[in-house]
Amino acid sequence: MALILIVEDDVEMNSLMSLTLRFDGYEVLQAHNGAQAIQLATEHVPDLILTDVMMPGLTGHEIAHRLLESPLTANIPIIFVTAKQELEDRLQGLELAVDYICKPFATPELMARVRAALRMRKMEKDLRAVNEQLARLAVTDELTGLCNRRGFDSEMEDELWRARRFGYPLAVLMFDLDRFKQVNDTYGHPQGDAVLKAFAEVLTHSSRRIDKVARFGGEEFVALLPATDATGASTFAEKVRTSTEALRIDCDDRAKPPVRVTVSGGGAVALAVDQTDASIGEVAQELLQSADRSLYQAKAAGRNRVEVHIVEEYSRKRPAGGAGPAHEYVSNLAQAF
Repeated sequence: MALILIVEDDVEMNSLMSLTLRFDGYEVLQAHNGAQAIQLATEHVPDLILTDVMMPGLTGHEIAHRLLESPLTANIPIIFVTAKQELEDRLQGLELAVDYICKPFATPELMARVRAALRMRKMEKDLRAVNEQLARLAVTDELTGLCNRRGFDSEMEDELWRARRFGYPLAVLMFDLDRFKQVNDTYGHPQGDAVLKAFAEVLTHSSRRIDKVARFGGEEFVALLPATDATGASTFAEKVRTSTEALRIDCDDRAKPPVRVTVSGGGAVALAVDQTDASIGEVAQELLQSADRSLYQAKAAGRNRVEVHIVEEYSRKRPAGGAGPAHEYVSNLAQAF
């Protein structure tokens, strides 16, 4: 059952409300002043608070204001239970609370208002949970659990801003499972899905905590590697390639041998995002296009291989000396991982 906090300085009234609520099956916490109420609310985060308005120390309104200031307690519904019956008092109270009960009250009225407030509380929690789930689904690939294209685009822009600010390089790698259509045609789409999941796990296990990996769609995947130069990008891509080549994905039909696949990869490395006057969107587009071209070259060269290139086309203000500070940053960062 729900947990309800009663805040009432009158001991008899506090006990009466507590017994009434417990008799109806609710769990109850009791506070006799504002300071105690805030402490209990913070420690236990009750589902509902019933509070008097006029009390020594903090008033009910002050308690409500304090609770609204904290993200932990801001969403707890409050019902004011008070002898102040003037219309102005009720209107003021309803600015802070979901309901307002005047003393003396009938027990059935109190319980009806408590149940109504708790129903509203549950509906709000359910709605928040649904919205959070929808937000996750909007940026997540349902099959593999990786980011989808929408989520990756957002992550890439954020990472490019960081690379521009701190002057470190950024690598983008695209991967495409070789002859994947043959897997679907030979083993069926459910088995093809199993292959996609297995490759997603390869990408996840090969990446660092700061890397971002995503499914672009179909059998195409992408990885974003902050503070990574061409050598680091090639090492990562080769690790993914060899791990994929070693995969053996069991078939549902045990009479068939395990599925074996290979992957081709193409990468693009921006050494000096901070040295360009191109927009972040232009840099992102150039990196993705260059990685895609590199992937095409790997496919054309026989598949099951990787190609990584440095992107300089967008950089109109790059100094002749290269990106020494960025390389120094990479070296220092590598030691931290």
